[in-house]
Amino acid sequence: MTQLTLTVLDISLTPMTNAPFISFITPVYNEEQNIARMLANLFAVLNQHPEWNWEVVLIEDGSRDNTLAVLRNEVPKYSNTCLITHEKNMGYNQSLKDGLKAARGQYMMYIGADEEFDSTEIPNFVEILRKGEADVLLGVRWQRNAYQLFRFFLSVIYIFLLNWLYKVRINDYNWSQAWNRKVFEKIELTSHSLFVLPEIIVKAIDLGFKVKEIPSNHRGRQWGKSSLNMKIMGAALWDSLKFGLLRKSKKYRPGSDAPFLSSSIST
Repeated sequence: MTQLTLTVLDISLTPMTNAPFISFITPVYNEEQNIARMLANLFAVLNQHPEWNWEVVLIEDGSRDNTLAVLRNEVPKYSNTCLITHEKNMGYNQSLKDGLKAARGQYMMYIGADEEFDSTEIPNFVEILRKGEADVLLGVRWQRNAYQLFRFFLSVIYIFLLNWLYKVRINDYNWSQAWNRKVFEKIELTSHSLFVLPEIIVKAIDLGFKVKEIPSNHRGRQWGKSSLNMKIMGAALWDSLKFGLLRKSKKYRPGSDAPFLSSSIST
């Protein structure tokens, strides 16, 4: 496999003759108990659909456990897979952005590494994208099986706050999502926290992109521990408030002359 070094990124990529139709992006942090199983389940679905012309982009975010060792063992087993490694923990926000930058697909889908998302739902997401029914497709957890009561209420309050701030009606901001590449060719991503997913959604709405929600099963975490904490949640809340103030000002422009992604897709 080809090895490239880009600052803090070490990318291993199996070359493809054509730009992929869809890129699956997964940030990974302290998931040594989940990532091998997650990849096996993901590829069990992907291998049933060779017509999709897909790639998988994994971002290892300086894990403190054996996640990197597991990934280096697992990634060579799979085709069309890109592994990006951070020398130190840079956070979910930066990991997702690095994955989006590396992705070459016309469409992109975010999938968590914690095995809470059911990979068998992927064909439903892909079919909606293929039909052009959505530019931004949001999975909505109709069951939140893993959540303690406290975290559930925090999630409800956060969703209510964002909907109130932005005068939109979104039922789930931070679950698996899929996007048309053209969204990122119009918007700039400025957040530095978990707010990155809500930022994508709201800016897409403001630019008139088609945003659609579909029900998604929340299986619950079976192994390992979530890295989410009050500091991370506080940073996301702060970013959401700042964005809310900016959005109400005359300076706000949802589009950008320097968008997050260029319109050209490298092969």
